[in-house]
Amino acid sequence: MPTTGLKCDTSGIYRSSCNAKTEIALSKSETFPPCSHCRKAVTWTLVRATTHK
Repeated sequence: MPTTGLKCDTSGIYRSSCNAKTEIALSKSETFPPCSHCRKAVTWTLVRATTHK
């Protein structure tokens, strides 16, 4: 699973592993951020892949 600081390899909607369950949209090659709620490094889970047109 991707974690804060790694590059995204699949564009999509991701949910953080912290209690806040923050969701973000990331495009391929963007860097996974820390959780915007708790400001800590987290693991991100892909909720839904997206495509660019």
